[in-house]
Amino acid sequence: MTSLYTESRTLAQWPTAERVRALKRILPHAKVQAVLRRTGHASRRYLRLPAWFMVWFVVALGLFCRDCYRQVFKWLQPFRRKPTPGRSTFCEARQRLGVAPLNLLIQEVVELRGTRQTPGAFYHGMRLMALDGFVLDVAAPPQQRPRLRATGLAPQSGRLSPSSGFGLVRAGYACAVADAHQALPPQRGDDGPLPAAMPPE
Repeated sequence: MTSLYTESRTLAQWPTAERVRALKRILPHAKVQAVLRRTGHASRRYLRLPAWFMVWFVVALGLFCRDCYRQVFKWLQPFRRKPTPGRSTFCEARQRLGVAPLNLLIQEVVELRGTRQTPGAFYHGMRLMALDGFVLDVAAPPQQRPRLRATGLAPQSGRLSPSSGFGLVRAGYACAVADAHQALPPQRGDDGPLPAAMPPE
């Protein structure tokens, strides 16, 4: 599988305007607003950075992964005359937005493209899937550190010291083999086994 660095380098070569157009075509304003209404964010009042814009902004951080927050903002609002907000303003707005609108938007937008006619997409009527995963170090508040170490989610020794405030989050996902490793929408689950093939939709 292509490394993240190689993918980000390739993406960075795309024209800026093309990336912005793709974002707004795939996530049109009307769809974003509909998702925000369903999660209750549309009725909230936002002074500087509205929720619909922050949805675009969070997705754009992936499209412009080599640029800072302020530059990403300028790509999305090239004709804005007011000053560009500071980084802390973006961080607070992201925290207010939360994950619920993005999770719902992913469920509605992401879909597998391979059909029964796509070579290698299905085997005996079931979609071929591959499993992959990674581990992240995640900061935890002091009161949760003993519990994390007790459950084995935080290392007792090694590259992170026992007093470290970092726990480990293991993320596994299934992706379609014939769709250039297109991943399924994420879902939180337990440590149980995942099927190697999915029944057809």
